[in-house]
Amino acid sequence: MSKFAYTESIDGLKAFFEGDEFQHQIKVLRRRIGNHIDFIDGRGKCYRGKITTIDNLKQVLWVEITKTETYPKPLPLQLMVALPKSGKLDGIIQKAVELGVTKLTPLITSRTVVNISSEEKLCRKCRHWQHIAVASLKQSGNPYLLKVDKPIDFADLEEAHEDKILSVDRIVFHPRAFDALPVKKWKLNKDAAVRLLLGPEGGFSENEIDFLRSHNYTISSLGKRIMRLETAVVAALTLVQFIKGNL
Repeated sequence: MSKFAYTESIDGLKAFFEGDEFQHQIKVLRRRIGNHIDFIDGRGKCYRGKITTIDNLKQVLWVEITKTETYPKPLPLQLMVALPKSGKLDGIIQKAVELGVTKLTPLITSRTVVNISSEEKLCRKCRHWQHIAVASLKQSGNPYLLKVDKPIDFADLEEAHEDKILSVDRIVFHPRAFDALPVKKWKLNKDAAVRLLLGPEGGFSENEIDFLRSHNYTISSLGKRIMRLETAVVAALTLVQFIKGNL
């Protein structure tokens, strides 16, 4: 069960919840006037408040804020991952939120087999992915909401920056590369943003790896074991956050 509620609708010492969040708080959790509620705005603040109004007709829940806590904004941590099949991205998004990723960019690589046939279907997918991010935010208590991009072509990945930051540690995992750097030899800058790339099950093509080398990506490996993509994502993010001191 989610510990936190979520809303961006905050005005001074008042907040309100509507739509799916109203349904969850009133119909599922059976909140009542006078109950206290903990909630997050996804922009770095956590709140505690008391329910003052429940409007079942308009399906709006009003809360009076009694406590606010602000968390420092983390350095950008961007996960760029080859778009997997069979809905696996849902689980990757959940783990990315829990492990502090600030932006997730799905990649269409030369070996990606997923085909999103229409713009309408793509928009539905993006809304679904962002909904997964919100649900994981509420469960984990991460005060910053992960942004999920629309899938982009591999050739455009250098345009998909998390922020216009000069200092970025770029790492791509490709265990078959002759120059793959072991994790124990990583030298990450604790004051730099991070961009992590993980490829499809067939791996990145040699042309793609050559492109990444030319753009100053460190080619690395998670060891000799063959991991599923969703396992590799958790392993890679945990290592980065441990080295950066953010676990």
